[in-house]
Formats: sequence, C-alpha cells, structure tokens
Amino acid sequence: MIEISKAVIQKNGKFLLLKRASHSKSYPNMWDFAGGKHDAGETPEQSVIREVKEETAFDLDPGPEVKTIHYQDEQFDLLFHYFIPKNISGSLKISPDHSEYKWFTKKEVNFLKLHPAVKEYFK
Repeated sequence: MIEISKAVIQKNGKFLLLKRASHSKSYPNMWDFAGGKHDAGETPEQSVIREVKEETAFDLDPGPEVKTIHYQDEQFDLLFHYFIPKNISGSLKISPDHSEYKWFTKKEVNFLKLHPAVKEYFK
C-alpha cells in the first residue's frame, strides 16, 4: 500500500487546488490538493510538510489529521492522510508537476475534473 499525505489548505471559505500537468504519469489534468507520497521512514506529518513545500513553496504546520481514505484503482492501493494545516507562510509558487492553481468554493469543486481521492474527501 502506498501512503500519501495531502494538505487541505483553506482561505476565506475557499480551497486551494493544484491542476496536475498534462505530462503527469498519474491523473494528468486533474485537480488535487497539495501533497504526495511518503518517502521511506517518513511520517504522514513529515510527508505533508515536505510535499507542500515542493509543490507550493509554502511552509506550514501540518495541523490535525482530519480524514483518512483508503482508495484503490486498477494500478494502486492507496491510503490518503488529509491535514488541515496551520501557520502557512511563504509565497505560492507551483512546481513543474502542476499547470495551474486556483482557489475554489466547495460548490465550485463539484464541477471540476478531480482526482478520485479528492472527490472522496468532499463526500
């Protein structure tokens, strides 16, 4: 099983989502939360701090883990850890793994092409 940590970053009632680049190996052109796979020996908290820094240039305190979702598709068996971070600092700059970012309301999220695990988060 592959473990993944995601940051549910919110501001003024909106959620920060990143669009995966068209060249992404998995789920290209889909909207997703910042975060990614755990490195060997990494805790979920360490992973979300590192991944968010790599993908957005934000520094943060991971805050509480608010949800865990087990997701399986044709290729992978995944366990997602979702955090609501605190004390976010830095200027947003997305990585080359993403083509854009945007802040969305929960209602707007329903009309996006979302990563399946993000859909599960919002259920």
